[in-house]
Amino acid sequence: MHHNVNQEEVVLSLHEHWVPTKESGNKIVRIQFENMMNVPYEQLNDRTIFEDSIIHGNADNCFKMSPLLKKSPLSKILIQMLPLQPKAFRYNSVFSMTGGVLNLFNPKINESQNEELHALLQKYPDKQEAIRAWRETPQDCWGELTPNLVWAGGGEQENKLLQDFLDKLTDKMESVPFLSEGECLLESIKFLRTWQFINNSVCGNMKPHFAILEERAQIFQQKIKLLKEMNIENDFSE
Repeated sequence: MHHNVNQEEVVLSLHEHWVPTKESGNKIVRIQFENMMNVPYEQLNDRTIFEDSIIHGNADNCFKMSPLLKKSPLSKILIQMLPLQPKAFRYNSVFSMTGGVLNLFNPKINESQNEELHALLQKYPDKQEAIRAWRETPQDCWGELTPNLVWAGGGEQENKLLQDFLDKLTDKMESVPFLSEGECLLESIKFLRTWQFINNSVCGNMKPHFAILEERAQIFQQKIKLLKEMNIENDFSE
């Protein structure tokens, strides 16, 4: 009752890993893309893929840097995730993001399913005021991340933590017999919630949960700074 993610299926995955469902296996790819987009690259003049694609309005430099990726079917996923359209800066773009490793096993939700947003829209007559309150409110559906931090995405450290978690999950679970996919998923969620609050050498002996929040907050500020410099309207800052 599990699925293996290997290099033939996912070119971004460094190892073969055990995961409880096909959905979580697919999610790993998107998480790695989100994190990869926030890492500065020397070939991009120390810009991130996110920054370079906004400045130039295309993904050309990204694909020059990684020709193999351009030829891969995964290139379509990356292009969809790049901030090349105004909708990438609207509040509801959050619902296209994964929420990272802390949300690896959480189901994808859409705007109509977000109870916190609907409650705030009813509370505030001004929609923008409701969005301002919502974007900084931790959400159960995203592992207590705020929408701002979900939108920001992770970075290099979160990618390392993702690999660390997948390695440990595989060691723990790959030889365990499960009676159902539901039981398999439940045990994986329990393992994740334990892992995220144990000090980890990958993130300077911090608890992964807080290291991830810290990195995402830094990435968020960097993104907002660029958007302000380029006068790009967005729903994530004043």
